[in-house]
Amino acid sequence: MNLAGQRGERILIVIVVVIMIICTMAGNAMVCLAVLLVRTLKQPPNFLLVSLAVADFFVGCIVMPLGLTQLLTENNTWILPSFLCGVYTVLDLALCTASIVNLCMISVDRYLAISRPLRYSAQRTTKRILYYIAVVWIAAAIVSLSSITFLIMKEETVKTEETKETCDVPQDMYYQIGATIIAFYAPTIIMVIVYVKIWRAAKRLAMQDKILGVESYVNKAIPDRIPLPDKRVSSSSQTSEGERKLLHRPSFILHNLKNYGTYANLYEKAQKTLGVMMGIYIVCWLPFFVRALYCALRGVHPDTKFDLVVLWLGYSNSMLNPMIYCKYNKEFRVPFREMLCCRFSTLQNVMRHEEFNNKFGDIKCPRRVESNGNGNGHGNGEVQMTM
Repeated sequence: MNLAGQRGERILIVIVVVIMIICTMAGNAMVCLAVLLVRTLKQPPNFLLVSLAVADFFVGCIVMPLGLTQLLTENNTWILPSFLCGVYTVLDLALCTASIVNLCMISVDRYLAISRPLRYSAQRTTKRILYYIAVVWIAAAIVSLSSITFLIMKEETVKTEETKETCDVPQDMYYQIGATIIAFYAPTIIMVIVYVKIWRAAKRLAMQDKILGVESYVNKAIPDRIPLPDKRVSSSSQTSEGERKLLHRPSFILHNLKNYGTYANLYEKAQKTLGVMMGIYIVCWLPFFVRALYCALRGVHPDTKFDLVVLWLGYSNSMLNPMIYCKYNKEFRVPFREMLCCRFSTLQNVMRHEEFNNKFGDIKCPRRVESNGNGNGHGNGEVQMTM
């Protein structure tokens, strides 16, 4: 490739990577700000999203800029001071591992929340979620800090010329097997199992919905202490006047039908969200970890352009995670919209309005229509209220 072509390629790489860095930092910063500023989002389950956003934010803030220097040099040469290579390697392993294990913990938390709603709602405390987060960062520390030992061993046994020095994670076979299992293969297997269970539960509920029908569900939804009126028995002997009114009240039946539909749709929503999240995650990270394990087992040094492509494909997952939650999580969609429009001062009012509409619907205020006094049945000065 001629000099002009190389220059154009590098300019394109810089533009693409800078866009990735800006989107990664902005998207994950908005996730943290949304939980910090919006009262309804300050719930323990969302702390896992904050942990994920913090890991992804620093991937965009530190790891991507340092990795960009290797993209712009010949043969992936490391041109920065050697101590920055250690910083880059350790943070790359720690933050990417934390991002992946966070996704695994989020999947497990969502599955327990919808499969054991009553029991797990009491157990889903701040202390429990912080325990999940601690597990995430301990796993990240194990993968990253253990690499330092292998990097020291590499420096003692392999002497390279300064002009050809590269900055890579340790390629020791035993380290790569352990690190890839902790950082990718074990979390991925857990996520797949969780997704399959949610898919089966959603399918089972959909079949039950078709079989039981509305009438069967209404009979089950009515408490045992309020028996259904029998045509052969006088209603006064079976139910009180207040209970009869409750049974015949349309809102009672509609409320239970709505709850049943919401519970059934909860599995479908979780199935869709986790499916998209897991699908994008696997597409982004699977090529890199398959290649990393292959190179370690075959003793091949990962220094080709293909290795850089799959590495940056994995980094792109940190950019896509906040976009997924903005798209499929309604609670984050409104704060993201307001923050993108720089309406921070009215964010709380907008969220209160959205919360009110979600609970009670969009209630329109009556309009005041003044009478014109031209014989339409109202005197001068009277007001007619219309909806």
